[in-house]
Amino acid sequence: MPPLATGEMGAISAVRLLRQVYPVAASKTIAMSERDVVLGRDPGQGGLKLDDGETSRRHAMISFDRRTQAHVLKDLDSSNGSFVDGSRVNEMRLGNGSVVRVGRSIFVYVSGALSPGSPFPLLKPGMSLARALVEGVADRAARASLPILIYGPTGAGKERMAERIHEKSNRSGRLVSLNCGALSSELLGSELFGHVKGAYSGAQGERGGLFASADGGTLFLDEIAELPSDQQPALLRACETGCIRPVGADRDMEVNVRLVAATHTDLDAACEAGTFRTDLLARLRGITLRIPPLRERRDEILSLFDEFVDGVPFGITVAERLLMYTWPENVRELKNLSQYVSLFAEQLGSIHPSHLPERISPPSRSMETTGGPPDPQELERLLTVYKGNVSQVAQALGVHRQQAYRWLSKAELDPSSYR
Repeated sequence: MPPLATGEMGAISAVRLLRQVYPVAASKTIAMSERDVVLGRDPGQGGLKLDDGETSRRHAMISFDRRTQAHVLKDLDSSNGSFVDGSRVNEMRLGNGSVVRVGRSIFVYVSGALSPGSPFPLLKPGMSLARALVEGVADRAARASLPILIYGPTGAGKERMAERIHEKSNRSGRLVSLNCGALSSELLGSELFGHVKGAYSGAQGERGGLFASADGGTLFLDEIAELPSDQQPALLRACETGCIRPVGADRDMEVNVRLVAATHTDLDAACEAGTFRTDLLARLRGITLRIPPLRERRDEILSLFDEFVDGVPFGITVAERLLMYTWPENVRELKNLSQYVSLFAEQLGSIHPSHLPERISPPSRSMETTGGPPDPQELERLLTVYKGNVSQVAQALGVHRQQAYRWLSKAELDPSSYR
């Protein structure tokens, strides 16, 4: 999540939401406060009514624990039980991204923070709170002329964010994009700044370059960490002066370009390693945005999946497995999986659990049901879900905390690195 406030801006305000994500057509958002909320078919005044035959009249209650400043789900002796992150629970503290299943309804509990003076994010249907918070900052940043640096894992949507920034900027010129890792250093310099005839072997004529093409608009430099070191001074000069010099030219050309750069690499670490210039980084990050990975945007996974499969129906088992998967390749992986399952769903007209790839496996329940310790991927998933809280990991696995520690140690997983 981007830094929304500084010490000078004062205290941030918390945003806590319960978002129904399944059935997709029944999606809704409930703002959570310190008031108790009962879920069920007949929850009473102020409760959340669910039209679900598998839900008890008063199925579960979510209350606020002032001591821990966290919401807690408690099962109200329901017939079919209440589930958090795939495990049946009597009482469980909810964390950001917790998946709650009540009857045949699934919710995702999400939280975030707003800086003073910031409006509540516009939560369009199918948009996660985490993405809405980032886009809110991006929309404000788009109107400025400062460079923008976008951090985010591969496949999380950095290029789409750059497109959004350009659209909101109202700049008259084009959006021009370049992947800095796709070309050699010599070709990259010509691609960015242009060249004159005879500048190098093979330069048969003049070329304007991408800075010239983006004049009056936006230049998006993806994978900026891959920019060769010998091209970094030229980019720094363009940032500082607003002028470029085509390869082989003897005079500068003035350009009006808004720079947006993106990377999945820690550029501060790259500066310390000597592979990226500190002064260039200072110029590029006039405003910094951080796009969270898909595993931190669970409240939009099912709506994206529904969109990608063109509304082909899927059941609650498929829904829960999709929500509990960690999506290491982010939205790109979800889109590819959607195309994969659609091949099998064409004849049946619906998506079944058997259509899902083996890696989208059901959550582990306990040592007895799995026949042994869970695999390292499952342990890593639970550590991510529970932010390194081993007690909650053990509860999800149905084992004692010490057993969970032994499994984590054997898998060489450090819970503290997930906090």
